[in-house]
Amino acid sequence: MQLSRFEMQPRTHDGALRYTKVFGDRLELTGGVESSRSKLPKTKFLSPYPDAVFNGRLEVGEDRIDVEGWRGMIGHNWGAEHAERWVWIQGSGFEGRSPEDYFDMAVGRIRVAGRTTPWVGNAMLMLDGRAHRLGGFGHVPSTEVSERPTGASFELKGKDVKMTGSVTAAAKDFVAWIYADPVGPEHNTLNCSISDLELEVELDGRPAQRLRVNGAAAYEFGTRDTDHGIPLQPYPDG
Repeated sequence: MQLSRFEMQPRTHDGALRYTKVFGDRLELTGGVESSRSKLPKTKFLSPYPDAVFNGRLEVGEDRIDVEGWRGMIGHNWGAEHAERWVWIQGSGFEGRSPEDYFDMAVGRIRVAGRTTPWVGNAMLMLDGRAHRLGGFGHVPSTEVSERPTGASFELKGKDVKMTGSVTAAAKDFVAWIYADPVGPEHNTLNCSISDLELEVELDGRPAQRLRVNGAAAYEFGTRDTDHGIPLQPYPDG
């Protein structure tokens, strides 16, 4: 277990928001540090804390929300440019499972030599204390994603593991904002952190296991499309 602490104090139109957290994590990385040293892909993704437990408080103006034992994650993406389209999904707290089980996935379509690639994905499934990596460049032909503004279905494979899944939420539960791109033009990012997630997992050729979390999974969709129907927040980026 690794323990860390962070504090941030962003400004909003209504005043200050103060956020103090202490968290622990087993540090099973999603993504890869080695990709930061390579030219491709130009967009980089890493989840240094894919399954954190948060304790602390959230202060919005005069209101205070105490946080104790909240499960979550900390991730980061960077690079010379963003993917043309991307999907990020994270879920933990599956019904009837260990609280330490989790799923973290990032898939994208990137621009190479003026063309857009098929979906390239990286994912980590932690199940019963065992880590299962899915996706990667070696599994591009078997990676399938059908994305839309309020949900997605997907299929990923790894060594001795196959997964199909879906994530969905109501449009009213999403927030959208402008996401600046270093090379331009901008993207629209749609995000909901109270989505429903269902997974069907086949391990080592055994019968499939079904995993489900209601109203607590994260779904993010990045796109250049602007006709998604989710109102954009009035905050510039870049």
